[in-house]
Amino acid sequence: MAVNDDVPLGPMIAPLHLSETERNYFAALATILEEQKRASPHYADHVGLLALRLAQIARFQAVLEMTGDTFTSQTVKKIDGKEVVFEMVRARPEVAMLSEALRHAQSLLGELMLNPSAALKLASGHKTQADNEFGDF
Repeated sequence: MAVNDDVPLGPMIAPLHLSETERNYFAALATILEEQKRASPHYADHVGLLALRLAQIARFQAVLEMTGDTFTSQTVKKIDGKEVVFEMVRARPEVAMLSEALRHAQSLLGELMLNPSAALKLASGHKTQADNEFGDF
C-alpha cells in the first residue's frame, strides 16, 4: 500500500490478548467506528490499546472508590531515647496509575477521532480559512 492511500474499511477483530472486559470495550468502539464508516482492520491494535486503557480506568476507579485516594504510613523513630511515631498521608499508587491511564485514553480517543471536537469536524467537514469570514484577521 502506498503512503496516503486510504485505509481499507472492514470489520475489526479484537486482539487475542484482550480480556473479556476489554473485548467488550473493543466491541463498543468498533461499533462506533463501523457506524461512522471508519472501521478498518488496520486500526484493531490501536482500538485494542484504547479498550485496555478504558478497562484499566474502570479497575483503578473501583479500587479507589473502595479504599480512598490516600493511605497513612507510620514510621517510628527514636528521638532523645523516646520512640516517636510519625504519620504520613500519601496518595495511593492507583491515583497516579489512573491519571496516566486517563491521559493516555484521552490521547488515543483523539487519534481515533472519537472525541467531541473530532465529531464536530466529521459532521460538518473540515472548514478551510476561505470558509471563515474572519480568516483574514
